[in-house]
Amino acid sequence: MVEADQCRSYQMNSSCADILLFSAYKWNISRPSLVTDSKDVLDGTTSNKYWIDVQLRWGDFDTHDIERYTRAKFLDYVSDSMSIYPLPTVMIGMDLAYNLWSAYGNWFSGMKPLIQQAMAKIMKANPACHVLREHIRKG
Repeated sequence: MVEADQCRSYQMNSSCADILLFSAYKWNISRPSLVTDSKDVLDGTTSNKYWIDVQLRWGDFDTHDIERYTRAKFLDYVSDSMSIYPLPTVMIGMDLAYNLWSAYGNWFSGMKPLIQQAMAKIMKANPACHVLREHIRKG
């Protein structure tokens, strides 16, 4: 059984989970890696709680590398004593200008394909992303 709870962070220098997962069983957690990396390294860490943090950005021509942005932002939050993630976390970065996404963080079995499938649907036809993108363009 997995329960989910949603929150929202509005601070630019720290973050919190947008989705919290709670499980009756403990997941084996990997070391941080990109969603596209195929070989995760398990280091014996387990948890029955898991964070998903979604970061929205508006990239420009010179800085639209969403993989690098997401990895750097995750590592910034992990290294900062004021905003250390207390649980295994994955950060999903969405570039609204280029309609790209990436994810970096700790993974458990089955989470990467789930995130990839969900994000493919969200990026393809999510009306909320479209509305937000248009608001930003007009602003």
